[in-house]
Amino acid sequence: MDYRKINYFWQSATLFLAPPLIVLLIWFRPSMDAYQWLLWLHLPLLMLHEAEEYVLAPTSFKDFLNLKSPIGSKTDPDYPLDEGYVFQVNILIAWPMVILGAILAPVAPWLGFSMIWFELLLNNAMHTIGFQVGKPTYTPGLITSSFLLLPYGTWTLLTAASFFTPLDWALSVLVGAGIVAVLAAKTRGRLARLKR
Repeated sequence: MDYRKINYFWQSATLFLAPPLIVLLIWFRPSMDAYQWLLWLHLPLLMLHEAEEYVLAPTSFKDFLNLKSPIGSKTDPDYPLDEGYVFQVNILIAWPMVILGAILAPVAPWLGFSMIWFELLLNNAMHTIGFQVGKPTYTPGLITSSFLLLPYGTWTLLTAASFFTPLDWALSVLVGAGIVAVLAAKTRGRLARLKR
């Protein structure tokens, strides 16, 4: 499978998909409760973030993470993040989790919020703090993380706080931590493979 071509297609498509999705969501806002609407809004905002990371930034997020970030190999443009890994994280994990979380919001509100934790804690911390240590620089995704995803995640957090039960919080943290653990293990494994 040629992940480079597949990634080029969906990464470019985010620029054309996100704006009409936002317009549709504004149109359908009266028919949804506030929390479910916010979970649906996550998808086009995530697409705009991915567009900045992979299409609009002078250096793609993949190249930045591998060659310039504290967790990259510094030498190999495909370690730890190669084209297949980029596809898995975004298309096989993030998009389905966001969509499923929005669909199931009335019965399992914690599921969609697991990805909000991912945005608030991992994504924002990585772009705004983790990659700025020692040598502050522009990180692909920094602008949308700071001005779209952080305010959006905070708004969603405040909305959830008005009705979440302790079980909702616990389950959202467990699922979010599980996703992070899987990605961390894969990243460590790929770096270890490179060293061998």
